[in-house]
Amino acid sequence: MQKFLNRFDFFALGNSAIIYWTVIFYFAPLASLSYYGYFLVDNSYSAKAVLYSLIGVLFFALGYFSRLPVFLAGKINPLKREWNFSRAVWVFGFIFISGWAVKLIKILMGGYNDLNPSQQFLQNPFYSLLGNLGWLSYIALAIAFISYFVLKKKNDSRFKFWGFLAWLAFGAEMIYAFPTCVRMGIIVPVVIYLIVRWYSWKKDFWPILVAIAAIVMFVFPFGNICRYGVTPDYFVKDVYSGENAVGQNVVGRIAKFGADSFLSRINQLGVFSAVVAMSQPLQYGKSFKEILLTFSPPRFIWKNKPLSVNASGNKFGHRIGVLSNDDYATHVGPTIIGDWYMNFGIFGIIFGMALTGIIFRAIYEYLIIKTEFSAPGIMIYAVLWFSFVKDIENWAAPVFSGAIRLFVILLAINYFLIKKNEDFTYSS
Repeated sequence: MQKFLNRFDFFALGNSAIIYWTVIFYFAPLASLSYYGYFLVDNSYSAKAVLYSLIGVLFFALGYFSRLPVFLAGKINPLKREWNFSRAVWVFGFIFISGWAVKLIKILMGGYNDLNPSQQFLQNPFYSLLGNLGWLSYIALAIAFISYFVLKKKNDSRFKFWGFLAWLAFGAEMIYAFPTCVRMGIIVPVVIYLIVRWYSWKKDFWPILVAIAAIVMFVFPFGNICRYGVTPDYFVKDVYSGENAVGQNVVGRIAKFGADSFLSRINQLGVFSAVVAMSQPLQYGKSFKEILLTFSPPRFIWKNKPLSVNASGNKFGHRIGVLSNDDYATHVGPTIIGDWYMNFGIFGIIFGMALTGIIFRAIYEYLIIKTEFSAPGIMIYAVLWFSFVKDIENWAAPVFSGAIRLFVILLAINYFLIKKNEDFTYSS
């Protein structure tokens, strides 16, 4: 068992995706836990949806573990593998300040609360640009943690300075995220830290388990309490009589509330069952046009440029009947498997998920294996990982189009971080 754990790469895109799919399609539904009326729970899941999801995961695995993505990754010119850590301080500072400038602009424009942004913010021509640049502070965080771990491994005394910067940036993200009630604002910095630590320092499962426990027991309950006003009385009074629950395990009730919140929120089998049950003609790639829009003029030039399909996630959730009538905060996507199904039916699931597996494996091979766990590869991979794995709940087009935009930004940042020829000449 220990030998398997030592060899198992938890953050390999394919492994992470399969684990996540297993949780959201099978483990969470089996738990049959309620979401206290905010997310409608229907335990009569469609057998067809279960079968189609299994087919999707199977063909994803076949594409991912085939030799084709390894071959494709080998045909792309490799990234340079070393950073100039003296220059990295200035790059970090610029990216960090720019990222927080974007956050300030969002606050001033009414976009601080992602759950209920102002219409002025949503209709602003720079809306999409601010969304892409919103990742800058996370990229700065990744740069800081990579520099910290790489220099610490080399026993370079500068690691202490980078450790200070890294944890300062991490703490700032937490302070910014908590008042928004948006769980992802808390989870993203944690995941970036874990991925960077995994590849730059040590493959250790304990930090991952501790992070998962903290997210389940604290972050998800906090998000629900913050969003829906669950009062502390819930934990100290009997739910039915309203009397004080003397002698009851308050800690246990809080733990159950956390588990219920987590499992019910990530339960996607009900969503996919609703997608399969929809009586509408196939879209034949209509939802994938957003990938083409990635290469079109930005919204401040093309004022009528269509919004991302993610922007209609709440309406979609109501349309397929998985949200309660008074829920106008939760955004629902069809899952990548559901999106392939809505476009091309069962054949879309088979070929689309195989293609998705090939793309995931090619990215992992190119950024991690081919660069031999280099700083550039880890920085780009840590940001893209979250975009790919978490967003498999959504439409396919925003996942890939968002990844393309982020990849361009990350390559530009990496250009200023890598050692140039004159750096090698000077150091020799």
